Amino acid sequence: MKNILLIVLLLTLSQWAVGQKTIAKTYKNLDINAAFIADTLAIDSNIKKALSYSIQEDSLAQPLFKRSLSIAYRIQSQEQIAKVFFEMGIYFYQKFEYFDAIKYFNKAMPFFENITHKKQLAKLNYYLGQSYYYVYSEDSSFKYFSRALNQYKKDKNPVGEALCYNGIGTIYGSKNYKMGLKYLNKALAIDLKGNDNKGATSVYINIGNITSDNISFEKGLPYYQKAIAALAIEKSDYNLAIVYNNIGDCYINEKDYVQALVYFEKALEASNRMDVKILHGLIYLNIADVKLKQNNLDEAIKYSNLSLEHARKNNDMVIQANNILNFSKIYEAKKDYKKALSFKNDYISIKDRALVYEEQKKMQLFQSINELERSQLEINNLKNKNENAHLKLQSKMNLTYFLIFISIILTVFLVILVVQQKAKKRYYDLLNSKSEQVNTLKDRIQVKNDYLNELNTTKTKLFKIIGHDLRNPLSSIEAFTDLMLQKDDVYDEEDQTAFLHAIKESAMKASLILNDVLAWAINQESSLVKQRVYLHKIVEEELKLLEVLALQKQITIENLIHERLSVITDKNKVTTIVRNLVANAIKFSHPKGKITVQAELVDTFIKISVHDNGVGIAASELQALFTADNKKSKFGTQNEKGTGLGLLLCKDFVEKLGGTLAVQSTLNVGSSFSFTLPFTDTTPE
Repeated sequence: MKNILLIVLLLTLSQWAVGQKTIAKTYKNLDINAAFIADTLAIDSNIKKALSYSIQEDSLAQPLFKRSLSIAYRIQSQEQIAKVFFEMGIYFYQKFEYFDAIKYFNKAMPFFENITHKKQLAKLNYYLGQSYYYVYSEDSSFKYFSRALNQYKKDKNPVGEALCYNGIGTIYGSKNYKMGLKYLNKALAIDLKGNDNKGATSVYINIGNITSDNISFEKGLPYYQKAIAALAIEKSDYNLAIVYNNIGDCYINEKDYVQALVYFEKALEASNRMDVKILHGLIYLNIADVKLKQNNLDEAIKYSNLSLEHARKNNDMVIQANNILNFSKIYEAKKDYKKALSFKNDYISIKDRALVYEEQKKMQLFQSINELERSQLEINNLKNKNENAHLKLQSKMNLTYFLIFISIILTVFLVILVVQQKAKKRYYDLLNSKSEQVNTLKDRIQVKNDYLNELNTTKTKLFKIIGHDLRNPLSSIEAFTDLMLQKDDVYDEEDQTAFLHAIKESAMKASLILNDVLAWAINQESSLVKQRVYLHKIVEEELKLLEVLALQKQITIENLIHERLSVITDKNKVTTIVRNLVANAIKFSHPKGKITVQAELVDTFIKISVHDNGVGIAASELQALFTADNKKSKFGTQNEKGTGLGLLLCKDFVEKLGGTLAVQSTLNVGSSFSFTLPFTDTTPE
């Protein structure tokens, strides 16, 4: 009876829910009348006013954006919703708040895709590429630049193509400067052909940067001078300040400090003309650096203080950290070693906070994008439900009437049951005996429920790891595959080969991650197969498998475990633990280092330890080594790359065997990973 009534209630609620949900519509599905036009004009007015506010006046701009968004949702216009989110992203982008810009650009994305607004979608992808580049997420940046480039080519928009070539060339500049210059020259050719001084200026700056960094300042300087000449027409104080600052940097490298100061002063003049003094902190820092190199310590302190003041206003922790480091160098030059040491400690502290802050922003962005993807999925599902609602409504109503009729019959039946209540007393004793059986079943169900909860927790861990670690290699594969699928002649054989290498490297990263996750998943369900295991022999077998890795770095490994020492346990799991710990020791050991493996009896446990004299681990990182949240792999001493799951797998195996996993480490001295196994001399039957 309760189940049937529940079905009736759910059907009623589902019909109500479908009636309450609404989907934003495109212009062709809306009634464009005078009221609608008035609402769109109000949205435009609010956006225009909001964009006029500075980032310090954000509290005035946001209510205007929210008001516009509220109107857009009320009139159910996808075009207007997309426009508001896009302009909110532009607001933060122009104020150099790139994490917030990415958040709102991504919110605009599903609406632009639904209305198939190709030109605006290309522009949105370009801004996403720029924003991701400024937050140092180059894989995502390349992905969106590639998408924008394909759309601009289809629309025959050479200006857009040049912008994307410029962005892609800048990304390549830090990895393969020849490839970077190739793309930048493509952009420059388009800009010069179209007399686009603004675009050419940006390209000149980027070519100057790459050429000065990788070839020589003498060859890079003419491009900076061309950028300055173009800026005389374009009047962009931001770009002018960047050019002068970069030239000053080059003169520092040339040890021509007088010329460096001349260009930093010019950069400061251009920055002073800007509304947002975003570059002041950097320029003052560079001037302080020159003063320090000239041994003008008091002037160096003065400019470092000015730089620190602006960095704090802009919450720029990197500039703050560099200024604190400058103070340490200044007071060391003054032979005030106590103050120098104090500033060095402050530098380490703020550097750590900066890293934590950047990670938090990236995680917030990651979560925000996931929420947007879920919202888009919900919108699509709801759209499909609305399309089928008219067809299903009649059948649901018929089913509802039938269930009501059944409910009436059951109600009559219940009345009869109440009359027969006296007859049920005879079965009272029988119910008592059955009650005990029910309690037993309840306990079994609880055990099963606990087991299911544990499996669900494991699943959540796996999803977090896969979602975090697979995102970058898969994004890279997607972006390079898009480029490979193009049917024009833009990319030559050299490009195609570079793309294939990048795809192969990303695929290998994804494969390593999936192999470790598969091993972990199997561990959750597999039972233990216990037998007598001789520890010395296991270690010897694993050392033979890892011998090639050790020889490549000329590392000596000693197996100090007694040949007759044995324990009753699961051989495969112990083998996996030993292999991971020794492989990690090799990875983080310096060439010609030494690794020892030993075992000892501690109370009723055998303790197996792997010692190395490698890079060691900072105390602040030890606590997070064995957790799945935010798991990341570090590069080894020769840039070896892992999946970040090895220690997590070891921890699960050790705990399943009844032991514990521990680590002791000192930075730049070495590490000692150890695990325990219950010691017994009785072989299971």
